[in-house]
Amino acid sequence: MTENNNIDDLLVKVVLGESTAEELSFVQGWRAERPENERYFSDFQRIWEESRNLAVHSVVDEEAAWGRFKERAGRGETGVGAVGVGSGRRRQWMLRVAAVLIVAVAGGWFFYTYSYKPGQFLSVNSGVRVLSDTLPEGSVVTMNKESSIRYRRRFAGDVRQVEMEGEAFFAVAQDKNKAFVVQANGVTITVLGTSFNVRAVKGKTEVIVETGLVEIKKGGHVVRVGAHEKAVIGIDDAKLMKEDNPDQLYNYYRTKTFECNGTPMWRLVEKLNEVYKVHIVIGENRLRNLPLTTTFVDESLDGILNVVAKTFAITIVRNGQEIILK
Repeated sequence: MTENNNIDDLLVKVVLGESTAEELSFVQGWRAERPENERYFSDFQRIWEESRNLAVHSVVDEEAAWGRFKERAGRGETGVGAVGVGSGRRRQWMLRVAAVLIVAVAGGWFFYTYSYKPGQFLSVNSGVRVLSDTLPEGSVVTMNKESSIRYRRRFAGDVRQVEMEGEAFFAVAQDKNKAFVVQANGVTITVLGTSFNVRAVKGKTEVIVETGLVEIKKGGHVVRVGAHEKAVIGIDDAKLMKEDNPDQLYNYYRTKTFECNGTPMWRLVEKLNEVYKVHIVIGENRLRNLPLTTTFVDESLDGILNVVAKTFAITIVRNGQEIILK
């Protein structure tokens, strides 16, 4: 029916829902031929779906832009230089996806630097949303807002290495023959199969292990951190230290839940300031270590503060941008 060098055009038609029954059947057979074909299709479809999700938040007329883009592509006016994708039939499908990516900027940007050479890098930036990404070998990364990861598309070599900025939770697929390595702020985190959270902001790196065991290196220092433990490394810290992780508040961006189990007031306030971008101040020292045991699920800031005020008979005073508890 067709040669392999035309498969990209067929994939475009399939994800757009414009393929004939014969074309859809051909693509399904092609996907079943080899695992590489199925991964290729999955990568293709993931980029398309993410771009469409972002387009929902855009104030630009995506359909009109898409129509203009297809019309230009049909005349051979690909605009390669404008989107930085590169030329060649192996990348023609990326031009279709790029039309939506460009108009989706208003909702946060999601840009893949894509290549079919294993040694090339792929970059993902979450923009203004929490975003999940499945890596080539099955590990899942959930990125907090304004975070990014960068990795080799097929994890060439004897390690699965990811560079990151911001905050992300890693659920690592086990592979005893290929270690999983995260690089952040000059800190190296190595695992074989586990789940953990990394926050790398303003030179400070926090690693919280949920399951399994990770090894953390910086300079000539090494520390091993197990489940329910954490390590916090500052930019100038010479020695690596670990401690127990007493709460689950780090999970909020993934679960939309503040789970407090005897959590001291200062810790909850610290997290509320981070999540809601506010400035809450504890006005009296006696309030700092008051223990709170409750769960807030997708609750507003005012709702949380009202519960805290009623629980401890606290007064909430608003002074401009400052919220004072006393």
